[in-house]
Amino acid sequence: MNIHTIFKTSAVALFACGIAFAAPEKKDKAPGDFYEEISRFNKILSEVNRKYVEEVDPAEISEAAIEGIRNVLDPHTTVFSPKDAENLKISMEGKFGGVGITISLRDNVLTVISPLAGTPAFRLGIRAGDKIRKIEGKDTKGYTLDEAVNQLRGKVGTDVTIAIEREGVPELMDFTITRAEIIVHAVPYYAMLTEDIGYIKLATFSDKTTSDVENAINALKKQGLKKLILDLRYNPGGLLNQATGVSELFLKRGNLLVSTKGRTQQTEAYAQRDGILGPEVPLVLLVNQGSASASEIVSGAIQDWDRGLIIGKTTFGKGSVQTIFPLDNQGHTLKLTTAFYYLPFGRCINKKENGIHGLKIREEEAEEGEEAKTDTTAKVDTAKVDTFLTSKGRKMVGGGGISPDVDVELSPLPWVVQVQERMAMYFKFAVKARPALEKSGAKIDLSWEVPDSLYTQFRDYCMKDTNFTKIKSNAIASAEQVEEALLNEQKFLTGDSSKVLADTALASQIKALKASLDAAKMKQFDDYKAYIKDGIKRELLLAIAGDSISTTFTLKNDDQVKTAIKYLSDTKLYQDAMTGKKEEAKVEKKPADKKTEKKDAKAKK
Repeated sequence: MNIHTIFKTSAVALFACGIAFAAPEKKDKAPGDFYEEISRFNKILSEVNRKYVEEVDPAEISEAAIEGIRNVLDPHTTVFSPKDAENLKISMEGKFGGVGITISLRDNVLTVISPLAGTPAFRLGIRAGDKIRKIEGKDTKGYTLDEAVNQLRGKVGTDVTIAIEREGVPELMDFTITRAEIIVHAVPYYAMLTEDIGYIKLATFSDKTTSDVENAINALKKQGLKKLILDLRYNPGGLLNQATGVSELFLKRGNLLVSTKGRTQQTEAYAQRDGILGPEVPLVLLVNQGSASASEIVSGAIQDWDRGLIIGKTTFGKGSVQTIFPLDNQGHTLKLTTAFYYLPFGRCINKKENGIHGLKIREEEAEEGEEAKTDTTAKVDTAKVDTFLTSKGRKMVGGGGISPDVDVELSPLPWVVQVQERMAMYFKFAVKARPALEKSGAKIDLSWEVPDSLYTQFRDYCMKDTNFTKIKSNAIASAEQVEEALLNEQKFLTGDSSKVLADTALASQIKALKASLDAAKMKQFDDYKAYIKDGIKRELLLAIAGDSISTTFTLKNDDQVKTAIKYLSDTKLYQDAMTGKKEEAKVEKKPADKKTEKKDAKAKK
């Protein structure tokens, strides 16, 4: 999914975000002769083209063959159309001609998630929650995201007109926006979290990532930086040279950062300078299951050289390198996996189920999982595990992503909150509530507190939303299945299809069970009132005050960030973890009761 900016005749090595693959398995059968197999394949295509019962589009056969090749090889080996290749190029360059908005489909309507600060859309007053009903006079109903993006992007200096539906405004609003160069920054946010602890969010590894991180560090130094948190969570990866560039900001000249090994290439990358943050500056890297590829290069190098703590959850485990090969003059390109990468002390962290024949492996594991549900016999994993030592002798395991030095296990959120997040209820409510709040003169900033009346409005809003209410919890769905099964059983036993469950003594019990489950669902609203209020505030801050203020608020409630601050604030705790004394930090999300709320309210006063 990532590509170097040089789209010329030479191949360009990069790290694509996504899935790695393991080393090929040895087979008893000798591989066939390449040219003989190609000849056979060409003959099949020729016969199909000339003699198949109906005319076949060669492009369809070609696409099917390419898809088949991907299934045999790995998910990163693919062919890009000119359009897809250009989009990939844009993502790696981090700039394009556009209007400056992030959009998504909300209830099948193109919706502005947020305008980017300083862009044409931002200056014209486009808001989060605005619904794009028309683009250049054409109704957007049925548009896909790709179709909308293609129309909104274009040559710098050209115009595009959109019609906006806004909450509280009766008529559509027309905006003619002049496209400008939109720069997507690899570092969308950085700040001081405490007097001496700085924080940098690193979102991707594109062309200017190293310089963006370096600039952020230098800015934080001026604000008193003595310790740093580098957040790589959900960073899917990117360019190899940017991964090594970021790594050397923290390591010593001459340190090996990463090596790559393939059939036709072997490389080693060493730090070309001393880091701008020396070893006296404590460092924490935050990672999770969404940290992949280049993110794992950086966190792996830091871990191997014992330069900082890795906190969070085990990373994705993607350890392969892709190379881009142009196929023709029309812009079609081949992205081919050509090597594995290895961390400084020998680890290759890719997971087997994400690699060669990964689809088959995942299917087999899914089947084994189904069998395990009915098989009470415990199975022992006898697979060989490769272990490696860091520069100071800590033991690390290969083949499974980067394991954190401090594992922060987050307790699962209750069902009702999960649905609220998944259905974007906070976002939609913020859009609806914003006009009235602005009319009332409410100042929505970090010090603003969500009143109980607004919480009540949100709860009522959720319960009136048909898309929200139609989603059933597993317990409620199971109760309905039991009810249906009992009814069918009754009809079978009595032979009377006119009877309904209400005619039986079980009816009241089933009714009571469903009522109890519904009550439990509603109770979750009040049990997690504090969390829900935070969600409302987060989205209103994003819509009104902007992404930076919303992020500042969100980080204050981020349990993994809190854990990082705890370790950086306690020298002994930090040093113990650096010497291999692991600690699992489980964060419990306890319901907020009325007593706690009253106590908090008094403290705030």
